[in-house]
Amino acid sequence: MRSSFGARLRRPEHTGENRCWPCTVVNVALVGVCAGGLGVAVAPLVGVAAAGGGLALVWLRGYLVPGTPRFAPPLVAALPGGAAVFDEASAGTGSPPNEGGSLGTADGPDDPEDLLARLVESGVLEVNDGTVVPTAAFDERWRAEMDELRERTTAELARAALDASPAAEGRAVDGEWVALSPEGGGVVDETWLSRPVAIAEVAGYRATGSFLSDDGTRLAAARTNRMLLDDCPDCGAALERGTDMSCCGGHTGPGEEPSPTLACPDCEVRLYTFD
Repeated sequence: MRSSFGARLRRPEHTGENRCWPCTVVNVALVGVCAGGLGVAVAPLVGVAAAGGGLALVWLRGYLVPGTPRFAPPLVAALPGGAAVFDEASAGTGSPPNEGGSLGTADGPDDPEDLLARLVESGVLEVNDGTVVPTAAFDERWRAEMDELRERTTAELARAALDASPAAEGRAVDGEWVALSPEGGGVVDETWLSRPVAIAEVAGYRATGSFLSDDGTRLAAARTNRMLLDDCPDCGAALERGTDMSCCGGHTGPGEEPSPTLACPDCEVRLYTFD
């Protein structure tokens, strides 16, 4: 079937859920300036036509000016309040607070090298040709727990997360999130975990039960071991590497580099950020 002219112009990688609003705003402003200039210099109808055509292209393609993802992020960020624009664009609409949260922490090893040494010594992890990987015994238990948890409703998953976490209260939100709050805490103090993260961490905490005795190390292991996932704990899709760039062109502050991430392309959930 022959595609329509609009379909041929459309750039789905920069539109819809992938649209970068700071880049869109920059392009709309440029369209307005150019259309206004044409309206004054040539004729009002020419300006109107230019505005209509330019806005249509921005809508279909995400941006009109070539190279926008390269120049728009630093341009908008340099304006007063520009950094907040990127924070909002990254969060998306209705994004919960602390969406990169974890089950919680207890008294455990603070130093990453100390944690790694404990996990290797206990048989949770091993170093294979310079690469840290789960041991076969732990991996089998971890995957079995994830298989069981993914069949549960989010409300049931929230109860399981509360059992594993030092949090005082746990609840399901919109069928996609597990919210945990400390003793005496309210909504502001809640930590939100996506279903895939909650499944991975609760399963990880349970799986370490026969390897470790202290909760602090088990919770730290549940959080850290997410970086070793290959498949999404919830839908089973292969995870992809990316960055935490908040714009289609990627914006970071001066001298900063974007952090690598591990995310599920189907659930559209980040499983780990490699800080």
